[in-house]
Amino acid sequence: MSEKTKVTLYTILLLAIFATSFVYANHEKESCESNGGVYARQSMTWSYECIITDPAEVKP
Repeated sequence: MSEKTKVTLYTILLLAIFATSFVYANHEKESCESNGGVYARQSMTWSYECIITDPAEVKP
């Protein structure tokens, strides 16, 4: 396999991973907000979490 082919395949793989993580994060945010929560970044980390202000109002 030539170097150009390897670079192309790895680039496609990295773009696919990036696109998948973006779609997953967007779905998580929409799911959180539809339950009345706030999707906010955790302090001192790069991760996000869903904060529901009043869990008693959440309906299945």
